[in-house]
Amino acid sequence: MPETEKYRTFIRDAAAPLLQEADEILSGKVRLFGGPPVELQLVPSGPVYHWTEYELGKAAWGVEDVKFLWEPARFGWALILARAYLATNNDSYAQYFWEQVEIFLGKNLPNMGPNWASAQEVALRLICLTMAMQVFHDAPASTRDREQRLLAALYRHAARIPPTLPYAHAQNNNHLLSEAAGIYTAGVLFEIAVWKQQGWQFFNHALQTQIAVDGTYVQHSTNYHRLVLQLALWMRFLAKSAGTEFPALTKDRLAAATRWLLAQMDESTGRVPNLGNNDGAYILPLAGGAFDDHRPVAQAASRAFLEAPCLPPGPWDEYSLWMDLSEDRTPVLPQPITSPAIHRLGDAHTWAMLRAVHFTGRPAHADQLHVDLWWQGQPITLDAGTFQYNASPPWDNALATTAVHNTVTVDGRDQMQRAGRFLWLDWAQAILISAEPNALTAEHNGYRKLSILHRRQLEWQASSHWLVIDTLLPVGSAVREHIFRLHWLLPDWPWKLEEGTLELTPPAGKFTLHIAVESEAPDKTKFQLVRGGELLAGAGQSNPVLGWVSPTYGQRQPALSLTVEVTAEVPVTFKSTFELG
Repeated sequence: MPETEKYRTFIRDAAAPLLQEADEILSGKVRLFGGPPVELQLVPSGPVYHWTEYELGKAAWGVEDVKFLWEPARFGWALILARAYLATNNDSYAQYFWEQVEIFLGKNLPNMGPNWASAQEVALRLICLTMAMQVFHDAPASTRDREQRLLAALYRHAARIPPTLPYAHAQNNNHLLSEAAGIYTAGVLFEIAVWKQQGWQFFNHALQTQIAVDGTYVQHSTNYHRLVLQLALWMRFLAKSAGTEFPALTKDRLAAATRWLLAQMDESTGRVPNLGNNDGAYILPLAGGAFDDHRPVAQAASRAFLEAPCLPPGPWDEYSLWMDLSEDRTPVLPQPITSPAIHRLGDAHTWAMLRAVHFTGRPAHADQLHVDLWWQGQPITLDAGTFQYNASPPWDNALATTAVHNTVTVDGRDQMQRAGRFLWLDWAQAILISAEPNALTAEHNGYRKLSILHRRQLEWQASSHWLVIDTLLPVGSAVREHIFRLHWLLPDWPWKLEEGTLELTPPAGKFTLHIAVESEAPDKTKFQLVRGGELLAGAGQSNPVLGWVSPTYGQRQPALSLTVEVTAEVPVTFKSTFELG
């Protein structure tokens, strides 16, 4: 925990938005997944059962999507109150925290109900409650009885984690990291050596096996990538207090993971491409700024794992303050920061990312050769995100498909075979063919069963002029007609579509996208423009999941989906020219 006076000095000029959100929480409203304020609800609806009944499918969750029940029960919002208390010494923040803890403990008895079904949720709640309790310790509202009752509950939380750690180990994803961090936290809190040893061992194993040498995280998600670094920063903070350090291999992987995130980040806004599953995880909200501002975590991770800040001083340094990382006197890391796993062109004003991955772990989205194009701090070609994992069709994780990404589909197929809400088979593998200062070329084999290869070239031709060339090539001698469809997801701006050229009018400047098709059947080319599932221009039926973007979990906003479709034999070429100005 930061020193009180030091924290108040730091936060003084930026306290207003923090106190506004904290007072919003006092009124019973929280911002789940960084979205708009909603009522804080910690009481499950209907009868509750032992957590194993939910895992076995014998008990209903009581809601369509359990994440909306789990998120407030993580108690991340309690850290907003803790920050406000440290800034003001206002006991009302501590009092509200304890009132909600008592409600939760009274209606979510140990091992009973959906909030105990996931050990990851239990672990994240344990971490947040532990942090908040430490901050509120000296508040008048923090009576001895309240603290003792919470400590007893935290012990029961910790005891819930080990029974399912083997399953988390088998899955080897962010669940294992969260659960290992939770049991280690409890080991430090209660001075129980076996919990500390178990958590430390599993956490280091997970980092060393889940983060590739080039920094890529196994779940291929910018949101999960930030979660991993948050957990690592918390574990480093705890271990440092106990006189322990990460082993060398763990440090190497965390350094690579930090470089990966920095190479994805728009420095002026802290935003990153909406890559892979985005379920709104921001587990330790210990700094101001927007939900999608990655600068607080990036700055702290850079200090911790690259031994130098990546940014000049700013409000994003609050996270570093909480992690005991703000005393460095080292210069800022030189720009640009690169990662061998990131295929990026451009400068600070405009830049683009080409998605070309060789998967060694399960893909999240079927998104090979997707392109994110950014201009003046915002994405111009969008990644649709996630919206919801569990919802009525067609919204049960529908935005994971190839059709909504900025790439080409063939015969309406995904690049990989979908075998469940989160499972892909026959992975499409991509390779980078060439990398020049102003051009990247890559290809993927996702349509090999159709004897087709997709190759994409991304060119930065001038300050605000980009060209994307997609070529569909034959593999072998079997040639027949296919339906080739190029898709671009664009911001919801005023538009005009004429003869293959889409003009958009952003708040400032002008945006033009021209698409030309080269094939032996130009008369079989069709354009469609869809907004929010509704057809704006062109003929035929519109796909209800097109024309949407989800900036965070549970939220979706209209966007413009431009599709160009041609029925022809290979080879077929699409040329997309972007002019920004």
